[in-house]
Amino acid sequence: MQPSADRQAEKQLVKARSRIDEVVRELAGCEYESRGPGDLWACCPFHTEDTPSFHVRVEHAMYKCFGCGEAGDVFSFVQKIRGIGFREALEFLADRCGVTLGSMSEEDKKRQSELRDLREVLNRASELFAQTLRSSQGAEAVTYLKKRGFEGQTAKHFDVGFVPDDFQTRLRESGLASAAIDRAGFTNLFGGRISFGIRDANGALVGFGARTLDPEGKPKYVNTRETSAFNKRRLLYGLDKAARVVARSRRLVIMEGYTDVLMAHQSGLEEAVATMGTSLTEDHVRSLKGRASNLIFVFDGDSAGMTAAERAVNLTLREGLEVRVLCLPDGIDPGDWFGDHDAAGFEELLTQHGMSTVSFLCHRAIERTDRAQPGWREQVAQEVLEICRAVIDPVRRETIAEEISKACSVDRNLLRKQVQVQTEAVPGRVSNSSGGGSRGASLRPASARVRSQFVVLAGLARVAEASATVDRFVRLGVLNHPDALQLVEIARTLGESPVDTMEWLEATREQASRLMPSLEKALFQEPGSVIPSYETAVEHLETLAEDDLLKQTRRAALSRPDIETDVAALQAIQDSLREDHPATSDGDTTSPDATKAVPT
Repeated sequence: MQPSADRQAEKQLVKARSRIDEVVRELAGCEYESRGPGDLWACCPFHTEDTPSFHVRVEHAMYKCFGCGEAGDVFSFVQKIRGIGFREALEFLADRCGVTLGSMSEEDKKRQSELRDLREVLNRASELFAQTLRSSQGAEAVTYLKKRGFEGQTAKHFDVGFVPDDFQTRLRESGLASAAIDRAGFTNLFGGRISFGIRDANGALVGFGARTLDPEGKPKYVNTRETSAFNKRRLLYGLDKAARVVARSRRLVIMEGYTDVLMAHQSGLEEAVATMGTSLTEDHVRSLKGRASNLIFVFDGDSAGMTAAERAVNLTLREGLEVRVLCLPDGIDPGDWFGDHDAAGFEELLTQHGMSTVSFLCHRAIERTDRAQPGWREQVAQEVLEICRAVIDPVRRETIAEEISKACSVDRNLLRKQVQVQTEAVPGRVSNSSGGGSRGASLRPASARVRSQFVVLAGLARVAEASATVDRFVRLGVLNHPDALQLVEIARTLGESPVDTMEWLEATREQASRLMPSLEKALFQEPGSVIPSYETAVEHLETLAEDDLLKQTRRAALSRPDIETDVAALQAIQDSLREDHPATSDGDTTSPDATKAVPT
């Protein structure tokens, strides 16, 4: 078996052992309403709703939300709910169902071996730190946590512990090799600190942060060194805890510290995450694009916090994301604020004091400007306009002009002229007026002929012999809808029969994104829709093929009459010749060549 075939078989085994209803319940907490065997409905984990529109089809191992349009198989669900790539989703499900991924490359095998060793060290360390926190050695740490307002359940939920001074010796005594402990990234600075377990989006422990109890201790925080699993530029603390809520709300509240996140979650704001000793990076922003559409920055109110917020805002603007910024009073960090407020209070504060991207940039630029200098308003407006030139959406550019005008008291019409910069069309973008690429667009004519074509097309993902049937209908010309033909070509590039549904969807998204709604509608049946079965659609196209052949035979017969016996045809030809050759001067109405043209 070829390596690619091995990988495909491996993937199918993981998929077969991962019941989609169980995975969805485990990762999203969905409670199902059964409408028949394997026909499960729940409120969608990807958007807020009161009536179940999230459909899980156990037999086909697929899901589809008829409210927001999210659809796919168990792999895509894990990718979406956890914000990870396919490889990470495959590895997560393989671990969950006990499948060893044996067809990986040697490099991947080495990485997996290192990750297993790393996880063993980190898990042992987490157990040791938790035990120490509960012992007499952790008394000072417990006092600190209580003083900060942390509850015991919160500390347990976030893997909070206390690192004994001799932790490396005790880890070795538990049977771990010194080299393995060193590869886990610990340093001698960890001893005597409160520890915070750091998990990736899948919930796997990948490292630790630690805070000193000494008010004068430096550094205040330390992290494990970066490893194959721990990269501060990509990880967000608390994302594993926030993932379920964020999948529904599409909102993330980004803070700066571990304790900020703990207090926010304890107060009911479960969408809170934090960077870890580093500013927000491009890797962070790119990983958030597919996970959340509403980002809120809540940074400390001091100068350092506002500078960090400004860098983050500039970065998200360059990446095409809009955010809101909530500036806390100087000297107050989010952890302290949440000690006296709950999630409802946060929403009220955000409504009253939250600033848009442009308003925040104007606010920061005004703070830096000498307002005694003539023309300072125009100077601030020009500075913010220059930053916002990356925005290409014409509607948003209009609101940018309005926001700057309001913040700087500069004439709005003058700003509109400056902000209306010509931009080149984005390659691959389809105008809404054409209906392409929009989920709400008309997908295809609701005729029986076209409907049958798409039903047979969908058979490529379900019926082994569908590929040959589709090819035959294409040759006969009854499968001729342009969108259907393009989707057939994309399916052929995957080289499987039946084709893997998610690979087909992914390939379509990459090669012809405007066809995604058509393919999704073909593959996933909406509630109450009346769609013929695959067999019925095949019979319908067979009948159409026979009808088309009969029509072609008739047209051929009419275009080539047998003029030896067809008197009417003979007469028509003679009449045509008379019209082409008018009567001669002596009254002869017969063309000199007429007898040659018409057999007698």
